[in-house]
Amino acid sequence: MVFRSYTPKWTYLLILFGVLPFAIVAAVLQKRVKAPAWPFCQECGRLRTRRLLIGVGLVVFAILAAVVAAAVLPDDGSAAGPATLLFVLMIIAGLGIAGTAGYGPVASGYVSNDGQTVHFRRAHERFAAQAADMRSAVEQQWAAQQQWQQPSHGQAWPAQQPPAQDWQTPQQPPAQGWPTQQPPPQTWQGQPQGPQRP
Repeated sequence: MVFRSYTPKWTYLLILFGVLPFAIVAAVLQKRVKAPAWPFCQECGRLRTRRLLIGVGLVVFAILAAVVAAAVLPDDGSAAGPATLLFVLMIIAGLGIAGTAGYGPVASGYVSNDGQTVHFRRAHERFAAQAADMRSAVEQQWAAQQQWQQPSHGQAWPAQQPPAQDWQTPQQPPAQGWPTQQPPPQTWQGQPQGPQRP
């Protein structure tokens, strides 16, 4: 399911230049947040079906009314203008209502203008509480990550020990000591020591 942001109001002025420029600018400026899964209750399913039927029904009724009006209205064209305006308004209303039958509008969720958060107009109390707890946990985790990042020049590490990380301990130099093997006996040259026989 994809949540979308509202189209900026000033973009509707582009409809005066054509529907295509408006559609392109609205699609570029729209922020989207994709949810891999979302739970819906039976009431949400009924609401989605009801909106879809109303929207499609208005479009079909507008088309049938246009066909009937073309056959019934006089040929002088005096009523062509109002009939065409009514036809266009019914088509726009039908497409608008059918557009609210998407999963995102049914969940009453919309993306903020910066694209960072999703807001819900009619959130259940338990859902709001769980969302608040999850947001608090994410903010604490983010704060902890920021705290243990490597400090910039002129800053010091905090006094507490950082969380468990794979620190590389420097290797200790080998202990200094006597060699394990005894040195070979040295041979002395010179006069022997002690009394000598003639």
